[in-house]
Amino acid sequence: MHLKRREFLRLCARAGLYAGLGVGLSGCLEKTKEAPQNTTLPSGLHPVKGTYIDGTSTGDAETLNWALAADNASLNYIGLTMDGLITYDNSLNVQLRWLAEPVRVSEDGLTYTLVLRDDLYWGDGKPLTSDDFVYTFKNLLFSDWLPFNYKDDYQETVNGKKLYVDVVAVDRQTYQFRRQTVYPEFIYRVTDFWAYPKHIAQKYEGNLDAFTQADELNNLRYTGNLGPYRFVEWVRSDKFVVERNPDYYLGKENGAPFFEQYVVKIFGTPAARQAALEAGDITSTTIDPLQVSKFKGMKGINVYTNPTSGYDVLLWNFRKNGWEGFRKKEVRQAFAESIGKDALIQSIYLGFADPAFSFIPRPSPWFVETGLKRFGVGALYNKEEAKKKLEAAGYKQKEGLLLDNSGNPLKLSIITNSGNKVRESIAFLVKQELSDIGVEVELKSLPWPTMLNQYLKNKAPGDKASGFNNGPDAVSEKSWDMCVIGFNTDVNAPSGTSSFFASDGGLNMSGYSNPDVDELFRKARSKEALDTSVRKGIFAGLSALISEELPADFLAFPQSNIGISAKVKGIEPGISMGYNSQLWYFEE
Repeated sequence: MHLKRREFLRLCARAGLYAGLGVGLSGCLEKTKEAPQNTTLPSGLHPVKGTYIDGTSTGDAETLNWALAADNASLNYIGLTMDGLITYDNSLNVQLRWLAEPVRVSEDGLTYTLVLRDDLYWGDGKPLTSDDFVYTFKNLLFSDWLPFNYKDDYQETVNGKKLYVDVVAVDRQTYQFRRQTVYPEFIYRVTDFWAYPKHIAQKYEGNLDAFTQADELNNLRYTGNLGPYRFVEWVRSDKFVVERNPDYYLGKENGAPFFEQYVVKIFGTPAARQAALEAGDITSTTIDPLQVSKFKGMKGINVYTNPTSGYDVLLWNFRKNGWEGFRKKEVRQAFAESIGKDALIQSIYLGFADPAFSFIPRPSPWFVETGLKRFGVGALYNKEEAKKKLEAAGYKQKEGLLLDNSGNPLKLSIITNSGNKVRESIAFLVKQELSDIGVEVELKSLPWPTMLNQYLKNKAPGDKASGFNNGPDAVSEKSWDMCVIGFNTDVNAPSGTSSFFASDGGLNMSGYSNPDVDELFRKARSKEALDTSVRKGIFAGLSALISEELPADFLAFPQSNIGISAKVKGIEPGISMGYNSQLWYFEE
């Protein structure tokens, strides 16, 4: 489980979707038999044939009514029937979908202009226009009655008041977002979501129950020619089925897509879906690191290893119920210098990870390696130097044990979520590494809800409700010292990481605070950061500072492994592997 923002979830999960999902096997095989075979379109690049079956064990979607969705599976199901405004290729270049041209940003950074294609239609034949987008934002997403989960992304503070940005139609195909304050990364927000057909959605406006239960909005039949597939059926906890859309707007010239059907099938365990791939019952699924070598040796299956934006960290507790030593930078550096990342990556990730030193992964356009302090590798993996740092910080060694301020052997705790074998293995490795510098560590594997609610959420004195950051005086219900957990970075807009490490960050559960870090996060969102070279310099400085300050020990950026039938062609491996999935096909 990662705590993450939705943007990169959609980006990565789109790649994962085509290798990580699955449903009721017998039903899928039955559909395969029904599918027409070798139907070559007159203008088609490839024959249309077969059913692509993607196996998953990560859980089913919550809803197909997208404004109500907060989970990754829901957004991915819907994304099979509606492309959206843009997507990103593996180099993170914008690929236009519903937009006719790239988003235009005014010189003052306040106006964002979007122009739609003129060949997009809803299911009843009515055109999709700028008015549908304006209506969706102003009357639905920005309304008081609809619990849209991402309202904050479209609000700004003006004269002390929090306001929604303005959205206006310019003409039938053109609309604009108009801000009063500059936010350089807002360009990644304006293309995030789909639209509802105004003439349908307005029947349910203002009535949450009716909107939630509206058959027209839940069956995805309004999606017209807007995506490569059309909805067929959704059997909860079993399968999600779509069929080829013959009217797909991107298929006019080349006949895409080339699968007759696409099925997401849900399995109970990773072992079950991997066995289904091995047996040839499904087309793709994600492969656990321990199974990669086996699947790479199989005929008929290709394994693709791709970078991700997630990273695993060892979080220190800076709050009053954590060990006070972590409030000293030299102590954090000594601990980080004692935990070897090369061994961690080879023994736990089996080589399918890159060492992390800050929060921006290498595939991000904002990644800068210069200036990073590489704790845990090379010269900065040195336990003798770590002992010297601890002694300089006032902590004595005696008979191989590190003594606390009271002269007692230091004993700390590490928590992580139970059932995650990688995180549990990391915690065990950290325990072993820290024992070499005299620190005794107690491991606690906790159910995810317990870890969040009793250990990471905190509460200030008084009646304030528990949250992930209730200020510097807040503490969790139960004490902890270190936590192995996963975070995500939006590779295009990494300033969102302020949620974890800025003093007022909403997910700053550890209580870290540094005014220099806060200032650089602020600068990354300021008017001066409209200049991309300036913004890159800000992120370079921020990454270097973070790697030295160590608000957490950044451990590794894990990679994903996806097994796909070798019969599937057209795949371009990379961080956004599914971006061209409408062009994938079964070889003849």
